[in-house]
Amino acid sequence: TPTACFSLPAGHSERCMHVALAIAAASTRASVEMAPSKSPGASSDRPLPTDTYLSEYSKIFDHIGMLEDMQRMAAYHDAIKRNAAVHFKGKVVLDVGSGTGVLAIWAAQAGARRVYAVEASGVGAHIQTMVEAHGLADTVTVLRERVEQVELAEQVDVIVSEWMGYFLLRESMVESVLLARDRWLKPGGVMYPSHARLLLAPSALPRFLLRRREEIASSMHAWEQLAAELRSKYSLRLDALQAAYEREHHEYAFSEAWQGILPASLLRDEPQVLLEADMHSVTHAQFFDWQTEVQFAPPHADEPQHGLCGWFDVRFCGSESQPAHECVELDTSPEAPPTHWAQTTLLLERPLDGSPLVVALAQNSGFHHDLNVTVSSGAWSASYAVTADFRGGEDFLEDAEAEEGEEGA
Repeated sequence: TPTACFSLPAGHSERCMHVALAIAAASTRASVEMAPSKSPGASSDRPLPTDTYLSEYSKIFDHIGMLEDMQRMAAYHDAIKRNAAVHFKGKVVLDVGSGTGVLAIWAAQAGARRVYAVEASGVGAHIQTMVEAHGLADTVTVLRERVEQVELAEQVDVIVSEWMGYFLLRESMVESVLLARDRWLKPGGVMYPSHARLLLAPSALPRFLLRRREEIASSMHAWEQLAAELRSKYSLRLDALQAAYEREHHEYAFSEAWQGILPASLLRDEPQVLLEADMHSVTHAQFFDWQTEVQFAPPHADEPQHGLCGWFDVRFCGSESQPAHECVELDTSPEAPPTHWAQTTLLLERPLDGSPLVVALAQNSGFHHDLNVTVSSGAWSASYAVTADFRGGEDFLEDAEAEEGEEGA
């Protein structure tokens, strides 16, 4: 338990707490009822968004990071405002996962005739307050339920949603958006955003890799001391669990994605596109059941590459039949201004050698809001969990600063 971590030597307790809390979170997810649930009349047999997932966004506090993300806010605001005349004036709009109601309010201000703001988490209790504060109660209808279960009085012209998660698809909220599209969007209707891409590039992380290996070695040294003490005092053979404990630390470093700002200076080649989607036609399988091959330039012999950095971008360009007056892009790459999504980094035990890589993605079978990403090349393969855990950003920044210092020396 996390409480037991406080008895460890200085420098180990924080690490212990992190691992313990991650294990506790995984146990909580595993206990969630995951049987697929169908809403009346729904055409999908996909599981509904779980209460565990919805709890991630149930408080106003949970939305502050998104509201503070000015790249995110500007992209949605500009996309709606600059295309008000062609896509919103006099139209019916559905906001999927409305959160604090911001997109619904902007759609109404852009001239929409009716806006349906759908939000199943606890924060939905505050949307009506926001709507009334902006004088839009006659235009915005708040529906506090899962979009899979909602019944609208009419088809809609536009669907707006901020559905993107880490590595584009973590959270699986896009499932709800696709279902809403298939059920409620008029033929020729418009999706906001209209297009999405997932990209990947190699990175050099020598200090980051060394730090992870040192942490594992330090944790195992502390374990051996604890095991020796317990055996001396109580004849307990804790060493019987040593291999399993070391495996836990290893998995934490090399089998879970690192989520944080990765400075562009740590990238070592141009990105490759893993996935490109038109939101008007993309299917669930195209998002969550795929593999693709990519290849990067061979690394320099004196600079092994132990990282793969992933990010996404989305565009608001309308549909083929109703193109936007002005396209707007939201870019989460290391080259762009930082966003609350940051980037997703996969730490490799084996360095890249320029051989082709096969990258595959699927939803986690136990908690469908998380992702499983597999990278393979020739005789080796590595799998990663992409979860809600945000970690690694400070270390990446330190590595970039150290690299700049060496170049300037």
